[in-house]
Amino acid sequence: MKLSEQTIEILKNYATLNQSLMFRKGSVLTTITPTSTVYASSRVVESFPFDFGIYDLNRLLSKLSLYRDCELAFDKDRLIIKSADGRRTDYIKYSSPKIMILPPSDKTVTLDDPDHEFELSQEDLLWQRKSAGISNSPYIVFRGDGKHIYIQSNDPDDDSSDMSSTKIGKTDKTFSFVIKLENWKMLDGSYRVKLRGGKRGLSKFEHKDKPIEYFIAVESALSNL
Repeated sequence: MKLSEQTIEILKNYATLNQSLMFRKGSVLTTITPTSTVYASSRVVESFPFDFGIYDLNRLLSKLSLYRDCELAFDKDRLIIKSADGRRTDYIKYSSPKIMILPPSDKTVTLDDPDHEFELSQEDLLWQRKSAGISNSPYIVFRGDGKHIYIQSNDPDDDSSDMSSTKIGKTDKTFSFVIKLENWKMLDGSYRVKLRGGKRGLSKFEHKDKPIEYFIAVESALSNL
């Protein structure tokens, strides 16, 4: 099996969320942060033959980067990386799930009943990230004022903090959803965004061009529907 460039990109992103990854049988890869605040799911073009765990995903990625062209083979207790010419080989032992932080295998995260839906462009996403970094803002806020939707970066608990804002859409509702900036570890790109308030407050970011989606915990949510 050869891994596609897109799958490698997804694995690099997953490594920023969790150092370990359980490859499940089939084509769906999921991961969760150690704090359980970000859950990611993607469907890749490859189909893995059985479940196996890699404890240090960055180590696997570093090994793969040594090869100009390689293939993966799956032994019963180890992952085998072979160069195309057969001269070089790496073996990585599978890890026990007991020492890994894994998303639950018996349930799927969904957000089918959102209170608010809109789109977020790559340009606006990158700009807001950079502005938040300059201001050292700890939160991203999605706000609706009954006319427009804004993405903002500031500290809602500090009246003296910097605040930057981008108008991204229209709405007839008022709302405010606060998300920790440290949980924004998504691939670059444009997203379809869904927000749900209440006790089960949650946000969903579905990439418009790549088969990956993120569910990110909401710190606080206020809505006047």
